[in-house]
Amino acid sequence: MELATVWNQRLTDATVRELTHADDDLIYQFQAQHPDYFGHFQDHPVTRQEAIQDVDDVPVNATRDQKTYLGVFEQDQLVLIVDLIVDYPLPSLVWLGLWLPDKSLSAQRRGELYQSLVQTLRAADAVQLQLSVFMGDRQAPAFWAEQGLTKVQTTTVVRGERAANVTIYQHKFDQAAN
Repeated sequence: MELATVWNQRLTDATVRELTHADDDLIYQFQAQHPDYFGHFQDHPVTRQEAIQDVDDVPVNATRDQKTYLGVFEQDQLVLIVDLIVDYPLPSLVWLGLWLPDKSLSAQRRGELYQSLVQTLRAADAVQLQLSVFMGDRQAPAFWAEQGLTKVQTTTVVRGERAANVTIYQHKFDQAAN
């Protein structure tokens, strides 16, 4: 099941497609508009190489075929990048590696997009989603709590020579409705 195709069926006023290296300029321009996000774990603005590396990066013990790197578009404008690792770190669990919304998206619209993603993942037999939030992020915890995620643990992640404290959140999907 291709997640972009299934997610498209659940969306109105938006389209989803997989982002590839053909989109390198678009990915870099979009990520460069989010210096606050990158400031949580690096001491410089995101470089083009760092931005496009996201297309291929997978965590330790994951494979490239588990990764889906998606762009959500409204009126042909990229408004959200979503990086998913399916069946990671365990079967039926999805790791949300990146949820980077455009600043123009309201909290309500971000929530609608997330909830439609949840429905898509449930249709793909996922039972849970996990993600991490940087400790210095003042807005993300409230958003994720509103979407039904709960805190699981606090840990430290290392990227190169830098370390950052993060909180892991999870969303256990209700299997009753589909």
